[in-house]
Amino acid sequence: MDGYLAARAGRDRARGLAEDRVKRRALVDGGIAAVAIGGAGLLTGSLTRTFGRGGKSAAKQSAAPVSSAPAPAGPAPSVPAASVPVGGSAQVKDPATGDAVYIVQPKAGQYCGLSSVCTHSGCAVDAPKNGQLYCPCHGSRFDAATGAVVNGPAVKPLPRYGVTKDGDQLKLGPLQS
Repeated sequence: MDGYLAARAGRDRARGLAEDRVKRRALVDGGIAAVAIGGAGLLTGSLTRTFGRGGKSAAKQSAAPVSSAPAPAGPAPSVPAASVPVGGSAQVKDPATGDAVYIVQPKAGQYCGLSSVCTHSGCAVDAPKNGQLYCPCHGSRFDAATGAVVNGPAVKPLPRYGVTKDGDQLKLGPLQS
C-alpha cells in the first residue's frame, strides 16, 4: 500500500501538482484504501462465522437430509459433581450439535445446563461469573441460574438442558427449550 501511495505521489509531482495537494491526495487515497481493506476484513469474518460454523459449509449443511429422528447419541456427557461448585460451572459438549454447554449449580443441589451460544448473533458466551454469562460480541448478559436475558441486545434466553445427578456424576440431559 505504501508503495502504491509513494508511486502515486511521484506521478502527481511529475505532473506539477503542489506538495500540499500531493499530500492531501495521498491522505484521501490512503483513507479510502484503509476503509476498503477494513470492510473486506469485516465481510470475510462475517461470512466465515455464518458459513463456517462447526467446520461445515452452508452447502454441506443444506444438502444434509432432514430427519425428524433424534441425533445419534452416545453416552451422555458427564462431569464430576465436585467440579461444579455452587455459583460455578463445568463445560461439556452437546452430542447433537457439538456446541459447548455450561453445567451450572446456582444453588446447592440445583443443577442445569445452559447453551454457550448467544441467542443474539451466535457468539460463544463466557463462562458464568458473578451469576451471569456475558457475550463478548455485543454485550448481552444472561442469568446464570435460568439463562434469562439480563441485558440485551439478545431478546431470547439461552437454551436450557436438563442435568441429572447419578452418584457423584452430573449427566447432561436433553435440550429443554
